[in-house]
Amino acid sequence: MDNTDQSVSDSEKIRLKRLAKLQQASASAPRPEQTKLTSPSTSKPVLQTLDELVPAQRPAPKKKVVVPEKQEEVKRPTPTQSPVIQVKSAKSFEDWQDDVLSRILQVTLNPENMYKQGKCVYLSGLVNELIEEQEPHPNKLSQQYLDRIIVARLSMDPNESHEDLPQDIANTLSTLHFNYLLQCWKQAHDIRKNTLLRSKNLEQSVLTQRLSVLDNVKALLVSYSGLVLQIPDMFPQVDDGTLGPQQLVPRLKAQPDTPQGLPTEYLDEFVVRFDNDGLDDVLGPAIVSLARELLQQNILGECKPTIQSIAYLCERKPIAAMLTNLIEFNPQHVTAKNMEEVSVLGPLFRLSVYPDAAPKVAESYFQNAENRNVADIASCKNGLRGSVQNVQRSMFGIGNSIVRANAESRNRLLDYFAHIIRLNEKRAQMQVDVQTVSSDGFMHNIAGVLLMFCDPFLDIRASKIDKIDPTYFRTSKRIDISEDTKINATKEQSDAYYGQVQELKPHNFITESFFMTLSFMHYGPIRALVNYNGFMREYNEVKKQNEKAQQDAAANANTPQGIMSDFVAKRMKEKFDQMTAYRLAYETMLLDPSFLTEALRFYDLVMAWMVRIVDPKHKHPWEKVQLPLPDAIPEVFAMLPEWIIEDIVELFIFIGKYGYDTHVMSQCPHDELVTFIITFLRSTKYVKNPYLKAKLVEILFFFTYPIAKGVPGELESILNSHPLALQHLVPSLMSFYVEVEQTGASSQFYDKFNIRYNISHIMKTIWNHPAHRQKLREESMNSDIFTRFVNMLMSDVTYLMDESLSKLTEIHQIQLEMKDQAAWEAQAPQYRQEREGNLPSLERQAQSYVALGKETVHMLKYMTAEVIQPFLVNEIVDRLAAMLDYNLVQLVGPKCTELKVANPEKYHFEPRKLLSEIIDVYLNLNSEKFVEAVARDGRSYKKEYFSKAASILQKHGLKQADDIHALEKFVNRVEIAIQSGAEEEEELGEVPDEFLDPIFFTLMEDPVLLPTSGVIVDRGTIRTHLLGDTRDPFNRTPLSMDMVQPAVELKEKIIAWRAEQKNKKNNVTSMDTTP
Repeated sequence: MDNTDQSVSDSEKIRLKRLAKLQQASASAPRPEQTKLTSPSTSKPVLQTLDELVPAQRPAPKKKVVVPEKQEEVKRPTPTQSPVIQVKSAKSFEDWQDDVLSRILQVTLNPENMYKQGKCVYLSGLVNELIEEQEPHPNKLSQQYLDRIIVARLSMDPNESHEDLPQDIANTLSTLHFNYLLQCWKQAHDIRKNTLLRSKNLEQSVLTQRLSVLDNVKALLVSYSGLVLQIPDMFPQVDDGTLGPQQLVPRLKAQPDTPQGLPTEYLDEFVVRFDNDGLDDVLGPAIVSLARELLQQNILGECKPTIQSIAYLCERKPIAAMLTNLIEFNPQHVTAKNMEEVSVLGPLFRLSVYPDAAPKVAESYFQNAENRNVADIASCKNGLRGSVQNVQRSMFGIGNSIVRANAESRNRLLDYFAHIIRLNEKRAQMQVDVQTVSSDGFMHNIAGVLLMFCDPFLDIRASKIDKIDPTYFRTSKRIDISEDTKINATKEQSDAYYGQVQELKPHNFITESFFMTLSFMHYGPIRALVNYNGFMREYNEVKKQNEKAQQDAAANANTPQGIMSDFVAKRMKEKFDQMTAYRLAYETMLLDPSFLTEALRFYDLVMAWMVRIVDPKHKHPWEKVQLPLPDAIPEVFAMLPEWIIEDIVELFIFIGKYGYDTHVMSQCPHDELVTFIITFLRSTKYVKNPYLKAKLVEILFFFTYPIAKGVPGELESILNSHPLALQHLVPSLMSFYVEVEQTGASSQFYDKFNIRYNISHIMKTIWNHPAHRQKLREESMNSDIFTRFVNMLMSDVTYLMDESLSKLTEIHQIQLEMKDQAAWEAQAPQYRQEREGNLPSLERQAQSYVALGKETVHMLKYMTAEVIQPFLVNEIVDRLAAMLDYNLVQLVGPKCTELKVANPEKYHFEPRKLLSEIIDVYLNLNSEKFVEAVARDGRSYKKEYFSKAASILQKHGLKQADDIHALEKFVNRVEIAIQSGAEEEEELGEVPDEFLDPIFFTLMEDPVLLPTSGVIVDRGTIRTHLLGDTRDPFNRTPLSMDMVQPAVELKEKIIAWRAEQKNKKNNVTSMDTTP
C-alpha cells in the first residue's frame, strides 16, 4: 500500500512539473483584459492552480473595492436626470459572481444550488479547503478562486464514483475536458454579450467589474482548453481514443460558429494565447490529421470542408507562420512520389482529375462516353473544372496567408516549392517511370496557385517587368539549372558560367514567383500536355485495334473462332472505353479555358522579358525592340535554360492542335507572340536549337490556318499589320527555309519538308498584302541569300513531286491487282498480306508528299509571278527548266495513266490543278535565258507534251485562250533555240576531257580550282553545289565560293579551243561549193 501511494505521489510530481514547464511562458504573457484577478490566500490549497504553478503578477483585490463606489454613484443623481428613467440597484457583486460563474462553469460551492443554474457539480473538496483556510464565503464562487475552481472541476475523476453527487450530475463528468471548457467559454461569451446589451441599465463601474470577471474567466478557459489538448492526461478523463489535438479535427472540419465547430472569437483568443507558446503542439497535429484524411479521398469526395477549414485557420497569421514550422511542412529525405502524401499541403495539392492519380474520377464521370452527347460531356468537364478551380483558389488563399504572415514563412514556402522541383527533375525526361515523380495533378495545382501569385504583375503593359532579375538562376540556389541545355551555350561554357563563385542575394517576391512559376509550368502542365500528345497516339492506335476487333467478332460470329474473337472484342472495348475516359479527363485539366488564359498571360510576360534581355536598349516592351539584333549575344540570355523557349512553343502548338474550341487565342492579345517569333527568326543565331525555331514557325502555321471556310486564322490580321512582321517576316521565313536544310539530326532530311511546308503555307497566307510582296522584291536583290532560297525551293519541288507521283503509281498498281478479285484470290496469302500491309503506309506517304508538293509548287508559282531574275541565274535556270520538264512528262506523258488512283481526293491529288500551276511557272519565266535553258534539256523536253497539256487545260477551262497562245509561242521559241543549240554543238564537235566539267560533263566556261581537293570544275557547277551543301563534293571538307581559285590557264585554253573549232567550221562552210 505504501509503495502504491509513493508511486502515485511520484506520478503526481512528474505531472505537475510537466505542467509547469509547458506553461511557464504562457502565464507570464498578458491575457486579454486579465488585469484584475485576486491573489490567492497565503495558505496553499491541496489542488494547485495554473497561476500557482506559474506565478503571475496580479493586483490584490483589496485595491479594487467597488461597493462604496456603487453607493456613492447612487447618491449623486444629476440634475438633468429624467425622473422617468430609474437606475436599478445592482445585485451585489458577490452574488452576481456566484451566479454567473456557476452558470458558466456548471459548478457550485453550495450543495443546495446544484440544480439552480443547470446541473452544477458540487466541489466539496474545494469547499473543505476554503473552510480550512477560513475564507469568509466558502460557499460562494468568486474570481478570487477561479483557477482553483477550474482545477477542482477538471480534477474530478469520471471513472470514480461520487456519492455526494446525484447520478445525472455525476454523469456530466464524463464530458471530455476540452468539450467542457469550450462549452463554458461559449456560455461566458454569451453572458458577456448579453451584459453589454443590457449595459444601459448598469452603472459603468459595475459593468466594468462584471466584464473584467467574464474576460478573466474566458481567458482562463482558453488557457486550460489548450493545456488539456497539449497534455490530455493532466487531469483524469474518459479516454475514448481521441484525446489531445485529435479532438479538434471534427470541430475544425465543421463550419465555424456552429454547435459542431469552433467559435471564431474563441479561435482568435486561442491563437493569441498560444502563439509562440505551444500553438504548433496543439493545432499542428490537428492540421496534419486533417490533411492526411484527404489521402483516402478524391476530388469527388468530401474534401471541400477539410480544405476550407485549413484555409480558414491560415487566415490568422500566427497559424500560417506556425504551419511552415512543422516538420511535416517540408519533410526531408522523401521521394517525389510521397512528398505529396507526407507533406502538410501535399494531400490538398494532389486533388485533380488527372487519370494518373485519380483514375476513378475519370471512370466515374466519363463512363460510356461514346454513347453520350457532346453537351453532357461538356457539362461534366465544366463541373470538374469548377471543383479544381475551387481547390486552387483555396490553396492560393493558404499560400497567400503564409506569404503575408512574415518573411520567414514566405521563404519556407518557396523552399518547399523548390524542394518539389528538385525531386521532380526527371519529369522533364522523354521516358520516365511515373512511380519516381509526383503526379500530374499535384504539379498542375501548384502551377495554378503560382499563376495566381503572378497575377498582379501580368498587366498588359508589363509595368513591373523591370523587377524580374535575369540573373536569378545564378544568384539563387533554389532552382538548379546547371545541367540543363542552354539556349546558346555549350556544356563547358555553362559549367564555367554557373560554376563561378557568385555571391547569393535575396530576391523580391516578383522575381521568386516568376521563376518558380516558370519551373512548375515546365515540370507540371507543360510536361503533361507533351505526355498528352503521346497518349493520343496510343489512344488512336487502340481505337483502330478496337474497330478491327469488333469487325472480326462480327465476321467470325457462329464460327469456331467466334468465341475467341468475341472475347478479344470485349477486352478491346473495355480498354478503349477506359482510355476514352482518361482522354476526357486529360482534356478537362489541360483544355480548361481559364487555366489556358492565365498560362498565356504569363507566357506573354515571359516572351516580353526574353526580348527585353536581348534588346540592346533593354526597354522592350515599353519601347519596341529594333531588328535585326546585334551580332553579340548577351551572356545572360545565352545561359538561360533552353526549356523556357520550348515550353512557350509547346503551349501554343498544343492550343493550335487541340484547343481551337477553347477560343483562348481569339480572346488574348498576340503582339508579344509575334514580336517574340519574328525577333528570333530574324536573328536565328541567338537560338542554337533549330527545332525550337522550327516550332516558332509551326505556331505561325497553326494560327494562320483558316479556322473555317472564309474565316482567317487568329494571327493572319496581325501578321498583315504588325510593323515588325511587315518589315521582317518574309526575309526571316526565307532565311530559315534555307537554314533547315541541315539541322544536324539524323531525321533532318524529312524534318525539313515539314518545316518548309509550314513556311510555304505562311507565305501563301500573307502573300496578298502588298508590303510583304514588296519585301520579297527587296530581298531578291540580295542575290546570295535569295539564290540559295530558290535553289532549295526548286530541289524540294523536284523531290516531292517525284515521291508523290511514284507513291501514287504504286497505289495504282496495288488497286489494280485487288480489283481483279479472281486473280487476287489466286495469289499466295503471304503476298496478299504483304501488299495489303504496304497499302496504308503508301497512302500516308502519298498524302504527305502530295500536300507538301502542292504547297511548294504553289509558292514557286506566285514567287515567279512577282520576281523573275533570281530564278534565271546560271546556277539555277538549267535545273529549274529540267525539273519543270520532268514533272510535265509525269503529268501528261505516256505513264500518266498510272496516276489514276481510286478516290484521288483521299490523297488531295488534283493533277489538272497541278498541271495548270506548272504551266504558270513556264509562262512567268518566259524569257530568252529560260527558253535556252528548256532547250538544253535533252532528257525530258518534248514539244508534244506541251501540246497535250494545252489541250487538257483548255478542255477543262483551266486556262484562257491568251494563256494557251502564250504557251504556244513559248514552245516555238524553245524549238528555235534547240535548233540553234544543235548547230553549236555540231560546230564544237568532240570536246577534250580536260575541258569537261567532272560533275556534269559539259564544256566548262569558267573553270575554277577547288583548293580543298585540287579538282577543277566549272564555276557555275560548284556554285550550284554550294547552294545546298557547303562541303567539297570530292572530299567533303568545308568549302565556300570565296575559297575557289580561277583556273586562268585552262580557261584561256578553252577559249582558244572554241575559237579554233569555230574557225574550222567556217572554213568548211566556205569551201562548200554545192550549188
